[in-house]
Parts: sequence; C-alpha cells; structure tokens
Amino acid sequence: MISFGVEYWYFFLPLIVAAAAGIMLLLYYRNKDNNELSKSQRRILMALRFLSFGIIAFLLLSPFLKTLKKSIQQPLIIAAWDNSGSVVSSGDSLKRAEEIMQMKEKISEELGSDYRLVHYSFGQESTLDGDLNFSEKKSDYSNLISTITNNHFNENIGALVLAGDGIYNQGKNPVNMTNNLTFPVYSVGLGDTTEITDARIQGIRVNRTSFSGNRFPVEIDAAFSKLQGNPLQLIIRENGKEVAQTVISPANNDYFITRQFILDAGEKGLKHFTAEIETAENEKNIKNNKVTFIVNVLEDKQKILILSSGPHPDIGAIKYTLEQQKSYEVEVFSEEPYPSNFSDFNLVILHQLPSAGKSMAAVIENQELAKIPVLYIIGAKTFLPQLNALTTGVDIQPLAGSPEEVQAVVNPGYGTFTLSEQLREMLPKFPPLYAPFANYTLDPALTPLLFQKIKNIETGKPLLATGVLNGRKTGFLFGEGIWRWRLNNYLADQNHDQFNELVNQLVQYLALRENEDNFMIDFEPVYAETDDVILTAEVYNDAFEIITTEEVTIEIENEQGEKFEFTFDVRGNGYYLNAGNLPVGNYSFTAEVTLGGTTYTETGNFAVTEMNLENVITKANHRMLFQLASQSGGTFFAGIQTDQLIDSLKDSNKLKPVSSFQEMITELLNLRWVFFVLILLLSVEWFLRKYWGIY
Repeated sequence: MISFGVEYWYFFLPLIVAAAAGIMLLLYYRNKDNNELSKSQRRILMALRFLSFGIIAFLLLSPFLKTLKKSIQQPLIIAAWDNSGSVVSSGDSLKRAEEIMQMKEKISEELGSDYRLVHYSFGQESTLDGDLNFSEKKSDYSNLISTITNNHFNENIGALVLAGDGIYNQGKNPVNMTNNLTFPVYSVGLGDTTEITDARIQGIRVNRTSFSGNRFPVEIDAAFSKLQGNPLQLIIRENGKEVAQTVISPANNDYFITRQFILDAGEKGLKHFTAEIETAENEKNIKNNKVTFIVNVLEDKQKILILSSGPHPDIGAIKYTLEQQKSYEVEVFSEEPYPSNFSDFNLVILHQLPSAGKSMAAVIENQELAKIPVLYIIGAKTFLPQLNALTTGVDIQPLAGSPEEVQAVVNPGYGTFTLSEQLREMLPKFPPLYAPFANYTLDPALTPLLFQKIKNIETGKPLLATGVLNGRKTGFLFGEGIWRWRLNNYLADQNHDQFNELVNQLVQYLALRENEDNFMIDFEPVYAETDDVILTAEVYNDAFEIITTEEVTIEIENEQGEKFEFTFDVRGNGYYLNAGNLPVGNYSFTAEVTLGGTTYTETGNFAVTEMNLENVITKANHRMLFQLASQSGGTFFAGIQTDQLIDSLKDSNKLKPVSSFQEMITELLNLRWVFFVLILLLSVEWFLRKYWGIY
C-alpha cells in the first residue's frame, strides 16, 4: 500500500501528470528541431521524458510503502539450576549431584528438539549455560528472576523450570516477584526437608574497628532445632583461648535467641575471634556451629578536646564516659585561651558554640582544624546565625524563641556504624532533649542517625547526624540534656551501658582518622570471601581541595609473600579499586601517590574471612517453591520427577508459537532501484537523441 507524506497529495497528482505532459509536448511536439525524427522515434523520446520527469515530481510528494511483516516466535523454555552447596549437602552428595545432572540431560534430550531451550545456573549470581558444580556459597533466587526477565524481554517464554532447594540467603523473597511474571514456573524441590537436630550460629553483629584497651560489644544470633531442654555452651575464643561463654537451654524445638557479649579489644592488630556452639548429640551438620569474625584494634590513644560556652552537665556526662575507656584522653576548656595547637587532638567537641559572646570563626576556620573531626552540640546558648554563616553543613532557621522538647527516633537506614538492639529499643524511651524550634537543612553528605519526635509525632527533623564534609568527619547533636539519658539508663538497668555505647560509637567513628595528610585510603578491615575487596582513595592538594589528576597505585601482599599490583580508577571526586575476590587470609597493602614532587604513602591491613551461608541452614524450603509455582500458574514437583515434569510441559497450553505482525514503512526515495530507473530513463533518452542526431 502506497501512502504519501504530503498532505492533500491527491490534488497534486493531476498537476504532476499535466506538468510532465507539458514538458514532453514542449520538447518534442511540433518542434522544428525534431523534424528529422520519425513519428515512432518522437513517441519513444516523449515517453522517456514523460516517465523521468513524472517520477521525479512524484517523489516530491514523499511517497512510502506500508507493508506488514509476520514473524513467528517459537516457545522458549528456561531451565534454571540451583548451583549452591546446600542442594547436595545432605546424604550422598555425589549421588545427588549425579541425579540432578541426569535430569538436566534428559530435559535437554526430550525438549531441546521441539522447543527453544536455554539453561541457567545460579547462586550469588545467575549465569547463562554456567557450569553445574554446586560450589556457590550464597543463593539469590530474586536475582535469577530479574536476570531472566531482563535477558529475555519480549521473548515468547513458555515456562521456567526452576530446580533448587528453595533456600535463599541473599536478595528478596522470590514469591513477592510473581506478580511481574508472564510465564509459569515449574519448580522442582531438591534437597532434604527433614527436620534434623541442629544448633547453629545464624549471624554476628560487631563493629569491625576498636581501640586498644577498649571494650566492644558482640551480638550473636543462635538457632536450635529439636533441642528443647538440652543445655549447650556458646563460647567465644580468641586464637583458641576462651574469652567469654554462656549456656543456652532452648525452650522449644524451634528456638532462636540473641546473646550479647562485651569483649576486651586488647593490643593493636587484627584480632581473630571464633564463636562456637557446643555440638549436640546426633547433630549431623556441625559446619554451622562455628563462625569466625575479625576486629581491627587500633593502638593510638585518642585525644578529645571539648570547648564550651560554660559549665554544663552534658559535658560531664560525655567526659566521664570517655575517660572510662583507656584509649581516650579528654581536655575541657570553658573559656579562652584555648589550646594553641589543635593538630594534637583527634576530635574537637563544640558545646553550644558559637555563642553570642564567642563567634568561634577563628577556631572553626583555622587551617590546622580544617582536617580535624568536629562534633557540634546545639543548645540554648548556640548563636544560630553565626553557625549558619560558618558553612558547617547545616542551616537552622528558628521559628520561635524558646526550644522544644524532642525525643529520639532511630533511623533504620543509618549504616555508618551499628547500634545494639538494646540501645535501639532504649533510645525512644530516653527523656526528651531541648532542641531549637526551627527548620533544619542538612548537607547531602550528612546522614541522620536519630530523628526528632515532637509530642509523639515523628518528624523528619534531625536530632543526631554524621557525615564527611570536604574530607572532615562532622557530627551534629541538635539538642542539649543528654545527661538525663545517662541517669535514665541507670534508673532502668542499674548501669550506663547503653548511654556509654552511644557516646563511644559516635566518638569512635568521628575520632578515627585514617590519615592526617593529603592522601587517604578507605577500606574495610574485614571482607567475606564471597565479596569483592573494594578500596577507595582521596587525594587533596595543600589547600585541602580534593583532586583526581594524579595516579594512585597500590601493592597488596598476602601471608605467603605474593604481591599484587593495582592502579585505582577515577570515579567522581575520588579513586576506586575493585580487587575482586581474594582467598581467605590476612593481607597488607602499600598505596602511593605523587603530588607536587612529594610521594605520599598509606599502609594498612585487612583480612578475608571464610563465608558459606549455605552451611547455616540446610533444610530445604519446598514451601517457597510450591508458592512460587502455584502463584505463577505452574506446578511443583517434590524431588526428581523428570518424566512427570516433561509430560506436564508438553501438555501446557503456554508452549505455543506466537505470531506477531510488524508494520514496515519504506520511503520510495530511499529505494536504490528507483534511482537506477531514473538514471536509465535519462541515459537512454540522452543516447537516443545523440544517436538520432538531435542536439
């Protein structure tokens, strides 16, 4: 079908014919120059000229062809195989692996000739045609579903055959993704669903950095199956030496408990700890009874400087808490003169400063202080216009003269450092602080740890926030009266543990400066073997402006003395390095950058620990696989039922070819043969005129 791009084209067609006829008649009809030609010769030349001119004029109307293209998509069957270790962990693992491989081969033989068939293996990641060796240490079913829907978008997927044990320890619950599926899932339940006697450690929460001489909390999640009333010891060891222990007696046969321990950090270095539950009688899976964790203990004593507008019980509460830790040395100044050398301190706490009588501009903008972390505590004496003018990362616009009572609400998305569950539960119960009644604007680099709750209404206003501004760690407490928190903590528990934890965690984060010069390396002291080892770097010039013009190199050395050299990539305003997965062990590194003829060097240590989540829970979760199949319109098969699965697929009405039509539009002006026809017509006319003697 021919259409035109010019509106009202039907009015122009007669004009084109008339114009072509007029040109033809003008050149060849009753023209004395053509008297030597016969009537048939003139007719041939007239026809050639009429056609060539008419085609050219016709193309000016932008004609195009509309055609329908029919395409047929054969049905696609996707077979996904759980490649995690838990699939074959129980019983004869070699026999189970062989049975699964035979199932895979038979599906390929029976369905591969009639349908399009592709295979995926999945664990932490999903791989097309990946090897099936059951070596993956994590299972992510949601990643598999996302990968399939992305890779085969707009394809005729007839079915997904999902063979696995249903244990997912990473990503989302795949059942919650069935609403987005346009194809049925035929799930095959592998693994063992038998409830076995098992004591296991399911998780450990610990801050990876501490200071020499300090104490730090460790929270351990333990679960017990079919062990009601059987007392078992939970022991923590450091390099084989017992440092803490408790006895747990499960109250039922499906028991879960969290226990907290307070451990001594000891001397400087990477400290290796092991948490282990005593092996129960008849317990088959003992791989999940023991978990190793590492804490990086720093040696240097931290010097804390507190500057205030005058005496205040908040200062006493903070000072007393910090002095309980051997690694802190606290100095308090409530009036000038202040210390002359701020570079001696690891953290400066400004309590209700600047005030009306003390601008603090000279202190805050001091070049020596530019790299030193600062914690601002805002109170009634804080002169907010001066604070706003100092570009500290916050802008507080008062709405009334008097402060208001605010309580704390924990931000669940805060991840800079961790708080124990006891502290998270207690913070909302603490007495209110007095904060400015104002509108708050935070720099994007600052993240609230606590929000304000006013008269039982949770607001988005920050109460406690931390972040890194222009290379300096900064914290803000937008209220005074935390001394009441310390007293309330003692009233509730006869100790100050939760208050001490909050102050210590906040100060430890702020006071820990990885570097005081122009070159900084940020890394984790501990990486899991399943995670990429990622390090970032920042380089500053003498004006402490961040730059990315110089090359940053690093040499990583393992315990065997092997060295690996890398170069950082520039990413945004900093440097980024992904060293990939490294084997389990301890590592040291030396990083270098040359800036203005001076070479800056950074050294450090980190450890890669063993991590296999597949050993934690080995009982297959066929319930999830059944729900996935049921909600998507498929069928669940308990165990290897290859023949039934193949028959069910062949009988499915989803495995049918899909026809689709696509409208194709082709402009005649773009067709090469039209161009060659025009050249041919004009060339033949020119040749005949020359041949017959018409010039």
